[in-house]
Amino acid sequence: MSTKEELIKEIAQAPDFIIEEVLNFLLFIKNRFKQRISESQTGDHTEKSPQQSFLNLVDDITNQIPQSEWEKLPSDLSKNLDYYLYGSPKIEE
Repeated sequence: MSTKEELIKEIAQAPDFIIEEVLNFLLFIKNRFKQRISESQTGDHTEKSPQQSFLNLVDDITNQIPQSEWEKLPSDLSKNLDYYLYGSPKIEE
């Protein structure tokens, strides 16, 4: 199953409020990606791959988050993501 087919399947099963969030995120990313492409074509003639543009977009979004918000995240978030999202048993160190 392709990624697109998987996404369509998940969307079909998701509640409306999640679909709205996903749509907003997708439109945001598409808009930023178009901006990046047009900027690279008009100003800076350095060729960027779509992956580089996407990673730059992620960096831009990440840099907009204040340090105080990053500090609120638990230090074991990556290890215990399922615990924080779904209430799965917590993995102790």
